[in-house]
Amino acid sequence: MHKIKVFDTHAHYDDRAYGGEPRELIKRILNESVAGFMAVGCCLKSIPQSLKFAEEFENVYAAIGIQPHNVNDLPGDYLLRLRQWADNPKVKAIGEIGLDYHYDGYVREKQIETFREQLGLADELGLPVIIHSRDAAHDTMDVLRDFKVAKTGAVMHCYSGSVETARELIKLGIFISFTGVITFKNARKSAEVCREVPLEMIMLETDCPYMTPEPFRGKLCDSSMAWHTAAKIAEIKGISVNEVVEICNNNAKKFFKIDF
Repeated sequence: MHKIKVFDTHAHYDDRAYGGEPRELIKRILNESVAGFMAVGCCLKSIPQSLKFAEEFENVYAAIGIQPHNVNDLPGDYLLRLRQWADNPKVKAIGEIGLDYHYDGYVREKQIETFREQLGLADELGLPVIIHSRDAAHDTMDVLRDFKVAKTGAVMHCYSGSVETARELIKLGIFISFTGVITFKNARKSAEVCREVPLEMIMLETDCPYMTPEPFRGKLCDSSMAWHTAAKIAEIKGISVNEVVEICNNNAKKFFKIDF
């Protein structure tokens, strides 16, 4: 069966894993099997590189935001800098932003404050948000209930939570995004969530260079591997892979207000 090209809604080609030279890889996958991708900047240092990728390649767009691991020691003008970068017509989202309590040394109050500030900025700019939440479901949901994120759009990236939380997210109008984790043999919870979430509320992502799907575990991930995530979702939903990719591509187009 012919594989239609897939859009990857979350990629980090600025990551050092690519050795600072990902352009030949990007050119190849865009030519072969990838319709485009969202280049996600996670800190003030990486955002300019994400913007360069978006400006250089057709059907590549940028998301800008401060990921929770990067909220400490932010300059006082960080929101102004994000606002200025958002003037670029290739910027289509604020993200990834959110909460992460997985590692020791985090400052809960600072993470919540920065998360709220960036949600406010997204609302001001009329941009959707890409949300990162790890070991912080309770606080994440408390913040999201306070913001009408469905107005501009929100997606829970690399979802790893419970079925119950997924149901509430859907009620709030928040999309769920799956990575290659759903292909792992021990990913029973992800499969259960996938069965519950309507396909019209699902997006595809790789989070590359991380989350490499089966059968490529141990290798460097890239956006072309989103096809394997789609194949697993198709298996769970009992439909064709092409149908999954087509619906998820259309979800991305509407969510980010883009075309490819």
